[in-house]
Amino acid sequence: MATAKKTVKKETAAKTAPVKAAAKAAPKAAAKAAAPKAAPKAAKAAAPKAAPVNTNDPEENIKRFAKTALAMNFVKAHNGSWNHEDWLNFIREVKEKGYYPIDFDRVGLILEDKKKAFFSK
Repeated sequence: MATAKKTVKKETAAKTAPVKAAAKAAPKAAAKAAAPKAAPKAAKAAAPKAAPVNTNDPEENIKRFAKTALAMNFVKAHNGSWNHEDWLNFIREVKEKGYYPIDFDRVGLILEDKKKAFFSK
């Protein structure tokens, strides 16, 4: 009689094992399906850009400055013509944005290039 009970327990366990395994797996599968997959490129693109890092290398600062829209925005804001006071204010803005020390002669050359591009449109 003891062997009959063991056989019944084994049969019952064998029948319920797949059901128990499925019950354990279901919440995990549901959690995976519900969680959106992260898109690393999209997350990087959507993330706000950090403020410029202030370096002590004027060459690095001019390279970083040249990649920004600051110069073209200045040219557009002044309709391609500015005076000395406007230039001094622009220098102050460049410093405040963290691009100092920088060679302002080269900044002026970048502005002149942007001015040519502005008038060629």
